[in-house]
Amino acid sequence: MTHTYNITGMTCNGCIAKAKSQLLKIRDVTEADVQLAAPQATIKMQKHIPVETLRAGLSLAGNYTITEADGGMSRSMSSEEKRSWLETYKPILIVFAYITGITVLAEITRGTFLKWVGVSPVIFLNCVERCATLL
Repeated sequence: MTHTYNITGMTCNGCIAKAKSQLLKIRDVTEADVQLAAPQATIKMQKHIPVETLRAGLSLAGNYTITEADGGMSRSMSSEEKRSWLETYKPILIVFAYITGITVLAEITRGTFLKWVGVSPVIFLNCVERCATLL
């Protein structure tokens, strides 16, 4: 994932080099691009790193402060983090299947499911007996 942060306290290219070097030492940071013109850092990381961790690491390089740009809303997911439709909706599908299964079982035990489907109990029992003889 990629995050953009504002960095204050940088005045020269040496500051950029120190800040970038220190950011790359932080665990799970894979890439860092630090700019002086618009004092920002674009950081790619394996997983989300809290701003406090970045502040602590950057403070070792000098008197720099780091804050989230755009209130932390400029996050993008890498291709590894994008989930398929099934992965996204699997929990709700499981809940739906569970509720449907419990409802069907409850209706079958009460004897109202067959009426609801439009099958008489006699026909249903005959089908069950025929299927049991086939096994």
